[in-house]
Amino acid sequence: MSTLPARALGLQEGYSQEQWGPWRSFGLLVQQAMTELSWQDSAATLIALCKEHSRSQEGYLSKDEFVAILLRYPCCNAAYHSVFFELFDRNQDGYLSESDFLGGMLAVSPLTPHKLESPSGQLRMQFIFLYYDANRNGRLEVEEVAKMIEHIQQLRGKPHTDAMVDATALASLYSGAFGFAAFYDAAQKRMLNGTSPLLRTQQDLFETIRLSLSSEKSSDAPPASGAAHAPQRSHEDPLASLGAAHGSGGGGSCLVSAPVSLPQACLAGSPGGAPHTPTPTQSPSSMARPPARSNSQPEYWRSGAGGDQGVQALALRVVRKLMELSNQPIADWRYSLQLVTSREFLLLCDTVVELLRQEDSLVEVPLPCRVYGDIHGQLLDLLEFFNAFSWPDKRRGDIFSMNYVFLGDFVDRGAYSCDVISLLFSLKILYPSRIFLIRGNHEDRLMNVNYGFHADCVRKFAREGEDIWERANDVFEFLPIAALVESAILCIHGGIGDSIATLDDLRGIPKPIQVVGEINERTTRRDRMVLDALWSDPTDNDQVLGVHASPRGKNTCRFGPDRVQEFNRRNGLKLIIRAHECVQHGYEYFAAGQLLTVFSATNYCNQHDNDGAMVVLVKDERTGEVVEHAQVIKSGTVDTSHGWNDQQFRAPSPMRRTGAEGH
Repeated sequence: MSTLPARALGLQEGYSQEQWGPWRSFGLLVQQAMTELSWQDSAATLIALCKEHSRSQEGYLSKDEFVAILLRYPCCNAAYHSVFFELFDRNQDGYLSESDFLGGMLAVSPLTPHKLESPSGQLRMQFIFLYYDANRNGRLEVEEVAKMIEHIQQLRGKPHTDAMVDATALASLYSGAFGFAAFYDAAQKRMLNGTSPLLRTQQDLFETIRLSLSSEKSSDAPPASGAAHAPQRSHEDPLASLGAAHGSGGGGSCLVSAPVSLPQACLAGSPGGAPHTPTPTQSPSSMARPPARSNSQPEYWRSGAGGDQGVQALALRVVRKLMELSNQPIADWRYSLQLVTSREFLLLCDTVVELLRQEDSLVEVPLPCRVYGDIHGQLLDLLEFFNAFSWPDKRRGDIFSMNYVFLGDFVDRGAYSCDVISLLFSLKILYPSRIFLIRGNHEDRLMNVNYGFHADCVRKFAREGEDIWERANDVFEFLPIAALVESAILCIHGGIGDSIATLDDLRGIPKPIQVVGEINERTTRRDRMVLDALWSDPTDNDQVLGVHASPRGKNTCRFGPDRVQEFNRRNGLKLIIRAHECVQHGYEYFAAGQLLTVFSATNYCNQHDNDGAMVVLVKDERTGEVVEHAQVIKSGTVDTSHGWNDQQFRAPSPMRRTGAEGH
């Protein structure tokens, strides 16, 4: 635990050490965050800027000098210049050191991730805490927590009338004062959701400087704050009227604008589990509410969109538009596809979540049905499947005689995440009893903030992209985690791991279903089962029995053929169909034919040259047995050169190789 005096941390004397928790040295965090984000060029530029404007005291910026920089390079609304100065001035001496200036601008940049375990994320959390700790007494009073919750809801476009109730409920879960340790713990455990958009400038200062210099060289007008062509695509300030009042302590009464950002820990939904996580009966209402409320219609409907007929028409338009485009040369539309507006996307989300809310975590699916594996934003492959075999459509498809199961990983990696979601949500709205969407491990904020979905939302919807991403992830928490076909075949994204023993383990999981970030001593069995359902894999081949550590990390495992056979015997199953791993031919059996992996995207990330497959399940008329038939599209059938993102957060997972293939 730090032994620095409270004053050095930007806090009043008397700050209780027991409340510091994970608070770390500011200087160390700044250095580590700069290394983490490769921020050396930005730092050099900002240090030079600091020296240039530092006149009253060498190496330090006065308030007027700091404001002069932000006026010269407008990265945020002028109403917040004083807000940031007071916040960055940690020792409250009226000056910012170079470290104060660098650390502050890095923390509030819209390009800085909000991953709590990273140095940059921890730096942001410290500033957010200080921002709402208006009197700098080292703890958040209930009123200050309520102000934060109110701001989060306002940024989501949902004025929050129960902020004080929620804040009281949250604070009551912690003994003693609600200090930084409690604040950080509540965010980690997802009891306090949506902190990522808080405390952001509209543009990154370094990028504003770069664009300004570039514009001056080309004789163009310098970019204004929030210019549409800025790389990070800023938001308009939704709460500018709150910006005028701000106390000298920095915090509670004013909200800094929330631009597009790269959040990793803003997790919505109702947490579960004790003692630190509220139970359904005690959870604060802001954490329990899904994106759309069953007692009220979405705003889009209330504004005259035609109610249920309006959203049905929208969903049908999406499907028919893609049906039309799929018959045209792909080069004509692949670079400029825009299926829906931001408002329409939110309407799809608000509508489909009500359908998902009514489904159990284990959905029952009748025969016959088609089962798709990972799509990963690869719309071009999905359209090829529909054209080659059948569309889930009433005009030119088999939707009245066929059910469809999609086994998750709809987003990330590929270039069309938003479009795939628009299509799948539209199909679910049109045919709610025929289309079944199962959750994959990428339908999770902690994953899709990095692997393409977040970036696609921002690219397609600009200022509204952040809200689109948040809302879609809210919907993902209501997806089922498994499907049972004709009481004979379990369809699941990852597998059974070592924690799932019966079908009942997958039933009745309260929604929204949250995915824990890591396994620790407080992790419940239910949380482990959700992780296994989304993340686990079979072992390398049928000769590797038992349960083994997973190369994906400590949160899940690999399970052997003996586990599969015992699970199927105990539950009266013929087969488990799962996705989650790329396989050479699009489908691959395991456990002597009792488990089948299916992967529906070809040439994964333009690297694996794999085929894609979908599985059709029907009943054999002679025997009455459920039988499966794989339908395949070969690698190269679809030109995926633009379908996959060029830059990947991490290299794609290696292809699954069985022992029979020599690996």
